[in-house]
Amino acid sequence: MAVLVVWIGRLDLLRLSATRLLDGWGLGPANLTVDSVGLAGLRARDISLFGGAIRVEELTLAYDPFRLIGGGIDQATITRARVTVGMTDDGLMVGGAPYSLSGSVDGASPLGVFRIGAIRIDDAQVTIETPTGQLEAKFSTELTFSGADTSGTALAVDIVIPLDGAPRAVRIVAPTLALTPAVGGLRLRFSHVAIQPLDLPWNAADIAGEIVWQSDRVTARLTSSQVTSTETPSVIVPIQATGEATMAGSRIDFALHALAAAASGAGKIQLDMTGSHDRLADTGRSSVEVAPIVFKVSGTQPGDLFPTVGPTLRIVSGSAALSGSVAWRQGTISPDLVLRLADVTYEPDSVRLSQMHGDIAISGLWPVLTRPNQVLTGLVEAGGLPPIKTTLAFQLLAKPALRVEAIRMDFVGGQISTSPFTIDPARPAIDTVIAFHQIDLAEFFKLVGVNAIDGSGRLDGTIPMKVTPDAAAIRKGHLASSGPGVIRLDSFALPKQLTDAGESVTLMLQALADFHYESLSIDLNGEAAGDGTILLKLEGKNPALLDGRPFHINISLQSNFDRLIDIAVRSMEAAQALLRRTTGSARR
Repeated sequence: MAVLVVWIGRLDLLRLSATRLLDGWGLGPANLTVDSVGLAGLRARDISLFGGAIRVEELTLAYDPFRLIGGGIDQATITRARVTVGMTDDGLMVGGAPYSLSGSVDGASPLGVFRIGAIRIDDAQVTIETPTGQLEAKFSTELTFSGADTSGTALAVDIVIPLDGAPRAVRIVAPTLALTPAVGGLRLRFSHVAIQPLDLPWNAADIAGEIVWQSDRVTARLTSSQVTSTETPSVIVPIQATGEATMAGSRIDFALHALAAAASGAGKIQLDMTGSHDRLADTGRSSVEVAPIVFKVSGTQPGDLFPTVGPTLRIVSGSAALSGSVAWRQGTISPDLVLRLADVTYEPDSVRLSQMHGDIAISGLWPVLTRPNQVLTGLVEAGGLPPIKTTLAFQLLAKPALRVEAIRMDFVGGQISTSPFTIDPARPAIDTVIAFHQIDLAEFFKLVGVNAIDGSGRLDGTIPMKVTPDAAAIRKGHLASSGPGVIRLDSFALPKQLTDAGESVTLMLQALADFHYESLSIDLNGEAAGDGTILLKLEGKNPALLDGRPFHINISLQSNFDRLIDIAVRSMEAAQALLRRTTGSARR
């Protein structure tokens, strides 16, 4: 009977002084309503702690009355908890006051006079207010205790965080958690954790490590993790990552090492990052270093490491490296990276690019963006032409699109260049003006498909070109010689209707067999199918004909611009395919 009286008295005391007890634990101002107290349990509702910073719709306690006398509770169930806390330079703020989470090395429970065997949490929501916005987390879990040690089962948390200027939803699933005392604080160990961004094509799995809370700092160690792309094909092969971070006051310092290896073992990507973040200002910066990746025709190819570009980037050799920094401010990411290409050879259909090199400044990641006037140089072999030294000045835009600021090609002692144009996969076209400066006359005629003419001299001028997937046109092209020269026309290569046109034409053709011109100009117009005409205007003489009598000759020749157009079309198609594969997935 005496035991029963003590037990009943303890229950009454628990019910009548609950508010005072919560205040004494530093959880006040506290309020609650106790609905029922029985031999096996207690039910309370409308619980408010820290002046409303923590609210619980319902709390139930299950216990054995005899164990309760000693402060033992079998299970606590918390339903629909709503928690609002702040993160400032002073640390964690609850109810407007600093809050410190600490533990004891002597095994005492952080719950004070009570020892709870298990806590079940249903439908909890935590809101963390920061100077630059808020984070939200929703979760349910079940925790079990052994002395001061805590273990969790199947914790699932949905978090909304600002990332690159937009809210991002992330789900974290932690099947194994263990909370134990540490010197001056608490240690949380975890393994097999999975992080699933709900609106980004990436997953992180098999995450293991620990977080240690101490009075003056928090330290996190990541001992293993695997990050994978959920695209088909994937953007990159799975990434293995390890790292460490320390938070003291508002500052977080971190280091990360990541390794992505091809399934064949033939190549790898090695990434190292070291940086810091200021929680109060929500700003940070990290260095980024990716060791050079070496590609070989008979070895590692880009598709082995980046499957999404495999069908586009075939037969590649050379090396690529990445270095620089990434800064962020209030959720907006600002990279300042340099992609360094060295001695790269690339062979898309009917074109061969070799000895390519350049430093490309990357200013955006989703999608990949560059600063204006990025420059690549190398050799281009296309359309049966010899290798041509080529310089490409460009910018990757957010559309995605490729803004070609200029293409310059050293061509037999002269130069060919283009005016700016944009290749947009949504509206594929090339609309540019090709400028010729001191181009060899004989090579120019080969380029535009006129094999009947040979000779010497240099040409300057422009050819407007517009190319779409369905049509191509060259209109009002005009070139002129920069000085005197010689032109030789092979009449046997001309159409028979022209060579049989009469005595005056015969005389003209005789003169053109070895014509020493003083001036020469060319007008070009092409049709959609690539066929076109060349109007050749000449002033000069043939020294061996009519005692060198001067001639003024206008001759119209049928031609085709297939080779010139084919180079443009294939360049456009290659750029389109690369843009679609490298930027399409990142825009999701």
